[in-house]
Amino acid sequence: MAIFVNTNTSSLRAQNALSKATDKLRDSYSKLSSGKRINSAKDDAAGLQIASRMTSQINGLSQGNRNANDGISMCQTAEGATEEITNMLQRIRTLALQSANGTNAESERKAIQEEADQLTLEIQRIGEQTSFGGTLHLLNGSMGAKDKDGKVTDNYVSFQVGSHSDQTVTAEFADLTFGGLINYAVGQTDVASKHQIAFGKSAALKDGTQTAVLKSLADIDKDGLTGTKVTSDKITLGGADAALAKDSSQKLALSLSTHENAEAAIKVLDVMIRRVDSQRAQWGAVQNRLTSTISNQSNTITNVSDAKSRIQDVDFASETANMTSQNVIQQAAAAVLSQANNASQIALSLLQG
Repeated sequence: MAIFVNTNTSSLRAQNALSKATDKLRDSYSKLSSGKRINSAKDDAAGLQIASRMTSQINGLSQGNRNANDGISMCQTAEGATEEITNMLQRIRTLALQSANGTNAESERKAIQEEADQLTLEIQRIGEQTSFGGTLHLLNGSMGAKDKDGKVTDNYVSFQVGSHSDQTVTAEFADLTFGGLINYAVGQTDVASKHQIAFGKSAALKDGTQTAVLKSLADIDKDGLTGTKVTSDKITLGGADAALAKDSSQKLALSLSTHENAEAAIKVLDVMIRRVDSQRAQWGAVQNRLTSTISNQSNTITNVSDAKSRIQDVDFASETANMTSQNVIQQAAAAVLSQANNASQIALSLLQG
């Protein structure tokens, strides 16, 4: 075997082996210290891209679940308020039935009207002031999409529940103030077949019937609630058109002061109660849907996280064994390098001999 002094090939090979063992050992340290198999793109470029997409999905679904829980809370807040509105409408209906009875004198009907007026104001107050987080007013018709002038174009609110922009659940938050319910009733053609819904003095229908179902509360109202605006100019009932005066500065209540008014008010109240119950049913259905959405997405989060773990996380048992192996190789390479560096000493012994 030839002996060289200028080029120590054995030392170079030992250095190369030591460098490789050190690099692999450094990778093992990085993986074991971070718990990840992929710490940079060089570890697994495709795996890094897939894991990144899965991270986006997991984060999106987790936030979507939080959004869904907030949506449930909002619907619960609205539904809880409308429960009391329903109770008060039922009470006003009971009062209307009482007023319609022919045994009542004017003084009794006046007392009945006073209670109905106070319940009406409370319905209006709850509708105007029920809010979520102090800023979102749920029952006054201000929720939903708005145009460039800030006018509400519809009363539908979308809850972002998924990890992508088009994954939403929609709920309606209609105007359930007393005025909003009256405006809804005005739009119904089956409220009363022989009576008009009118504000103040009513005009005669074609069949000669006239009934003032609505009355003003401006003379007794001192609480500063927003005035109710009737949005229709006329209403068609039983095929007849009746003029409907509008006034945005006064609040409205159902008139129970006469037998005819009370009878007409009962039919109006039935429409109003159905409207509130419909909204409550919708919110209950949305809550159940959001609960199912949360359950489904929680399962998805678990499964996607499992898949991401198999791609990105390090197998500690395998990597620990690899680290031990590389550690032994590093030490052996260092020992061999030391011996290879001493090989040139043989040439000196030959010269001395």
